[in-house]
Amino acid sequence: MSKEKNEKKLPLGIALGGGGARGAAHIGALQKIREAGIKVDLVSGVSAGSVIAAMYAYSEDPFWIEDSFRKLWSRSDFISKNKKASKNYKSRSFANSFKKKILDHYTAIHNLHKNSMVDTLELEEAIKTLLPINNFSELKIPLKVVATNLNTGEDVVYDKGDLVGPLVQSCSIPGIFSPIIKKNKVISDGGVGMPVPITVIKNECNFTIVIDIGQYKLNDLDSSNAKSITKRANIITSNRLKSLLSLQADFVIKPDTLGKEWSDFDACEDLLIQGRKSAERIMNELIKSIKKKN
Repeated sequence: MSKEKNEKKLPLGIALGGGGARGAAHIGALQKIREAGIKVDLVSGVSAGSVIAAMYAYSEDPFWIEDSFRKLWSRSDFISKNKKASKNYKSRSFANSFKKKILDHYTAIHNLHKNSMVDTLELEEAIKTLLPINNFSELKIPLKVVATNLNTGEDVVYDKGDLVGPLVQSCSIPGIFSPIIKKNKVISDGGVGMPVPITVIKNECNFTIVIDIGQYKLNDLDSSNAKSITKRANIITSNRLKSLLSLQADFVIKPDTLGKEWSDFDACEDLLIQGRKSAERIMNELIKSIKKKN
């Protein structure tokens, strides 16, 4: 019976963790996996990892993903699409504009009259720019997108129907983007409860890989104010949870994310390179592990 059960599993699945701009490291790692001829049969994603997972499930081409992200981050600010609209217009990349909006996000979190800093419509527009489809049925390989129900703390997993809505929910960082309210659910960033979405694929695949893009390089705190302490505490908690979740996978790729924060979109080029390097370093070991498991 166990042998028959094992044969029904998909050969290989990859779980892409959350991390905002650090998601560029996912792209680099996936490129090396593709170059090595490793076929992905199922992919899961959370937060930034959910968008990249969806793009991979649609195209199976991480080089196309890189090109698409380059086009997005080089776009002019969404607010000033026409240079003639304002005399004071200054060309700014979407990345810099977005980062500017969230510089004071901890202030917003503690403001009782606000539940977000950035309109969710901007997030939706960015996702639609990156992904030319709207439904799970249009994907080439199966995908699982994870979000979090803040009312109950439970994970919300999507794998069919509308695709853009679940991606928006999975990427809606608390305090930055408004949560999505559906009946008795308040749905937000999947990284809150499952920053590495391995749990949703581990029983469906014979071999599983986690790509963990956590912020593991920490410098000494330069300030002991409430903002710095709260921020650092959240990072440590998230890292511990990611490490524990990753133990469920057969193999873990952990790129050096250079201590970059999720909003450091100007570091995407360096993070992409780190993703490639990390996967290249362990590729022989990965291939041996896959052969051994099979």
